[in-house]
Amino acid sequence: MKVPKVLKSLRYSLVAVNSLFLVTGFILLTVGLIALNTYNLYGILVTSKFFTVPNFAIATAAIIFFTAVLGYYGAISEQFYFIAGYVALLVVILIFEITITVLGFELQNKAVSEIRRPMIESMQQYGKMDVSIAWDNLQMGFECCGISGEQDWTFNRLPVSCCHINPGTISPFECTSGLAYERGCQSVLGEWLGYNAYAIGVTAAFVTCLQVLITAAAAWLAYRSKFEEVELER
Repeated sequence: MKVPKVLKSLRYSLVAVNSLFLVTGFILLTVGLIALNTYNLYGILVTSKFFTVPNFAIATAAIIFFTAVLGYYGAISEQFYFIAGYVALLVVILIFEITITVLGFELQNKAVSEIRRPMIESMQQYGKMDVSIAWDNLQMGFECCGISGEQDWTFNRLPVSCCHINPGTISPFECTSGLAYERGCQSVLGEWLGYNAYAIGVTAAFVTCLQVLITAAAAWLAYRSKFEEVELER
């Protein structure tokens, strides 16, 4: 079989493929860390599922970095069994990436309903420092009030964070039903969290497509290392 001149070197071809594979690891790591940091902002108000997906992406990135080391060693040694082991790990990582894609899109669709229970539970603990900070940041940041609306706050006075305070307002300021934000926080927070989950899903889908090509190319190079005499460029 005649090999194109540009691909005559098994070593350099595998280095190129492995370098692209390494880039996919950095992509997953970056998206996973950004999403994890985003979810941590409202950790009290969300379930553990929101942390599972970015943590899985970060773990997969770590495995990619480890596998890339094997890939570079396989390129240097040009030994079939190392390259074959590298290809086997690529297949496993491909399965992981498909899983991240599915979980990301699934979480996007369930984000709004998924946060209702922890929001109800945390609202009952309003007054504790960490819970109050989370709720106040949520209501001021998204200009929302309560879960479905201001009626969710059962005590006599609404949190000040439920109302917009105009510049120049002099204390004491009382947040009332007439001044409260109309939107409930469950819908706006759920949509925002869902968008982040969607970003993970789209990124994982893109990486998965690259991974299919990378795995196919690596398998072809493994075949060449075993059954073909390849001219080496040293």
